[in-house]
Amino acid sequence: MRRFHGGDIYSFNKNIVDFSSNINPLGIKEEIISEIMNSIYNIGVYPDTKCSELRYAISKKEGVDSDFIVCGNGAAELIFNIVLAIKPKTALFTAPTFSEYEHAVDIFSMDKKYYTLKEKNNFDVREDIIDYIDVDTDIVFVCNPNNPTGRRVRKELILKILRKCEEVNAFAVIDECFMDFVYGGEKYSSINYINDYDNFIILKAFTKMYALPGLRLGYAVCKNKSVIEKIYLSRQPWNVSSIAQKAGTAALRDADFTKKTVEYILCEKEYIQKEFKRLGLKYFKSDANFILFKAEREFDKKILELGFLIRNCGDYRGLNEEYYRIAVKSHNDNINLIKAMEILLKKL
Repeated sequence: MRRFHGGDIYSFNKNIVDFSSNINPLGIKEEIISEIMNSIYNIGVYPDTKCSELRYAISKKEGVDSDFIVCGNGAAELIFNIVLAIKPKTALFTAPTFSEYEHAVDIFSMDKKYYTLKEKNNFDVREDIIDYIDVDTDIVFVCNPNNPTGRRVRKELILKILRKCEEVNAFAVIDECFMDFVYGGEKYSSINYINDYDNFIILKAFTKMYALPGLRLGYAVCKNKSVIEKIYLSRQPWNVSSIAQKAGTAALRDADFTKKTVEYILCEKEYIQKEFKRLGLKYFKSDANFILFKAEREFDKKILELGFLIRNCGDYRGLNEEYYRIAVKSHNDNINLIKAMEILLKKL
């Protein structure tokens, strides 16, 4: 069965501009490319299955013990590893959200519950999610900021979720793969709660911020060493290549790159949202590097004819084919997309 995600450029003409994949528009740092090129000469040696050097670099960035960290072949792999390690019977998801949480649970035929995000509330997670976390809940997945809505969950509410999960003996998995794009994201991250809860896992990835989707690299952070060990044992051996490990280590050496990216995204996001308002498109203000908006059905197919691939969100639980997501890209790409949208909207 096909899974729908952004970035499927392989099914279309190569000349399209891909707005369906939420990757840093500033691209790959030269230092990372140099590290990748140099590491090519070591592909005749098995990679470090413990990712020791990379975990040390992550521990310095996140301010946590390296023993709390396990690396994976992208955050997506770790979602499946976490489910396999914990073996929950019932999972709670927000809807809409990233589909791989549910796919992981489906493999193990677990029961599912949904907290529906409402358009009238701008798809925000609200206090009443606490009522959905009960003694029958084993694991809770929260994407923060959420994909595809781009909405950030208040840190105070995350703390309440963690406390309720601890009370009912459930695990909380907070996916912060897009938190690095949030303006002031270091204030909103839940990483400083890691030392306080044994039932708390944070997911992060190098994919988006460092423009490395083809290398596949992510990590999970959890204080519970027993859980970390189970996640580690559930992986395939050598799941993170030596090239990916070197690239990830190099990526973490330049904190200014993240700051520069956040400022760029903020500026471009304001431009796009201003233009959407001018065009009369309903959109939802985003904390991340992408924007959810509404248009008529098959808008994606029509804009594709003009050379732009956008994400149809009709396959997200809780949405339909009138919802679309676009990434924030370079200024020129953003201008050209707006021009194409304006042409298309005048024809409709």
